[in-house]
Amino acid sequence: MIIRIPAFTHQNLASLLLGLLLAFAFVGLSPFSTNSGLEIELGDTGGGSFIRQLVFISFFAGSLTIFLRNQRISELKKIPLLLIFMGWCFLSVFWADHPDISIRRVVLLLITVSTIFMLISCMTLDQTIMCVTRVLAVLVVISLIAIPILPGAVHTGAELFDTGLEGNWKGIFIHKNHAGPALVVAISLFLYQYYHKKSYVWLVLILLAFIFLIFTKSKTSAALLIPSLAFGYFIYKTLHIKSFSNVVGISYVVILLSIFLLREPIINGFVSILDNPEAFTGRATIWDIILRAIQDHFWLGIGYGSVWSVGEDMLVVEYAFGWVDWVFTLTHAHNGYLEVLISLGIIGLSLCVFTFVIMPFFKAVSLSRTTVHPFMFLFFSSFLFFTLHNMLETDFLNATDGRWFLILIFYFSLYLKLDDLNFKRS
Repeated sequence: MIIRIPAFTHQNLASLLLGLLLAFAFVGLSPFSTNSGLEIELGDTGGGSFIRQLVFISFFAGSLTIFLRNQRISELKKIPLLLIFMGWCFLSVFWADHPDISIRRVVLLLITVSTIFMLISCMTLDQTIMCVTRVLAVLVVISLIAIPILPGAVHTGAELFDTGLEGNWKGIFIHKNHAGPALVVAISLFLYQYYHKKSYVWLVLILLAFIFLIFTKSKTSAALLIPSLAFGYFIYKTLHIKSFSNVVGISYVVILLSIFLLREPIINGFVSILDNPEAFTGRATIWDIILRAIQDHFWLGIGYGSVWSVGEDMLVVEYAFGWVDWVFTLTHAHNGYLEVLISLGIIGLSLCVFTFVIMPFFKAVSLSRTTVHPFMFLFFSSFLFFTLHNMLETDFLNATDGRWFLILIFYFSLYLKLDDLNFKRS
């Protein structure tokens, strides 16, 4: 008689690796760190962090072993647009301002993206959802236990452009801006689990995650919580109506066309914001530098990984005015779209928007023509959240960041789990 141990099946090993990878992306190498944020870790500079890179390479090696054993190579055919976009990121090395740094960072990007792709391709949709749910639940509980007793669970200093940071809860997360988005997604996942299992444990976790979110004082995440959940629920409940699903698709096209046709007043309004250096807690000053730089690098950008933390000859410093030393403390543009634009040019930005904003929306709608899987609540709530969150923070292409990993997890779940998404309610 052969005894099978579930923990050692390929699917469960993939789930374990994905959970550990996601936890590592949110926690980092220094849990409960007390850095104020002004210190730039070695991993955020051109030198790179050997230990962190070794960890991600180890995850990649393990994922590749499982992936090849399961013979899932054909899954690549389901994500052609993402492959093109990743190819563009790699090509940007050839015109990058710092090609030696760019190549290291783009390779790390490809490693992390392919790792998540391989793991999810070997898992079922239910396993993926439960894996992410459990990881975020554990991080929430550990954080709330640690906050009263560990100094590093609460921010103790202030960042440039984030002067009100002291006292904000971050728990075991790297930063309160990592905790905020994770908590929004966690709440949607806990609601999803309560819908299925009707256990009051999930209601308790929802309350705990909500309290944690409020005390992180992550304004963007808190402001987007209710709209994101409401949007996800509304779309989930209406997609089964065939005529309404058509209206949803048409409305989405109309909104995109309206933004394009009204681009001049939108741009003028944006420029007026840039005239106020204190707008959006100082982000407008960063955006102003980016827009000045992009005028000279409109089509191709500066190259992936060649914008921030590249040394004393950082190109964007040339577009700053007055005291420019503060530019060297920045690690991203505080806007995912502008980050992609300055890194990969208008071509790269177009590919990014098509890959993660436009096409997934229509893919989810088309999959729901006949049956609507409850996953669509998770997808559309996270879709709206990250689409809007990227206007004030950088989630796209942040190679080792948990927020980027969550985007990829929902993206791959949508494109790779077609059999699971052909949902039949019993």
